[in-house]
Amino acid sequence: MFVAHLPAAYLAVRAIRPDVTRTVMAAVLAGSVLPDKDLVWFYLVDARQHHHHDYLTHKPMVWALLALVGCVRGSTIAIGVAAGAMLHLMLDSIAGQITWGWPLTDWAVPLVVVPATRDWWVASFLLHWTFAVELMICTAASVVWFLSGKPD
Repeated sequence: MFVAHLPAAYLAVRAIRPDVTRTVMAAVLAGSVLPDKDLVWFYLVDARQHHHHDYLTHKPMVWALLALVGCVRGSTIAIGVAAGAMLHLMLDSIAGQITWGWPLTDWAVPLVVVPATRDWWVASFLLHWTFAVELMICTAASVVWFLSGKPD
């Protein structure tokens, strides 16, 4: 998933809790892009030696533990961040390999395989039908935001 993490999180919050506070909305939105902070390490330190889905930020158990801590401490912010991150990982599971059973297993398989149809891997993803789904998510989030009449 390239562009729809943030819009998908916005749609999810609006569907589940339309009356949510700005703070919780911000926490979920932040969580929805937080797993990709590993791209800084991926490009600047690791020199692309390992796929960024192999880093801890893409391990569901990490975010499940944050949610548990949030529940124990009564922190809606921690729960919101964890929920956004889990949504990110669910979306990444469509065409990416997320190890949902980690640390017990490293087994992962995408729901959809995007074949390398172009020399540049990004073009293969942008021209695959799954990117149209991303664009639909972005469009839906834009419509919901504009129709809500609120400057969220």
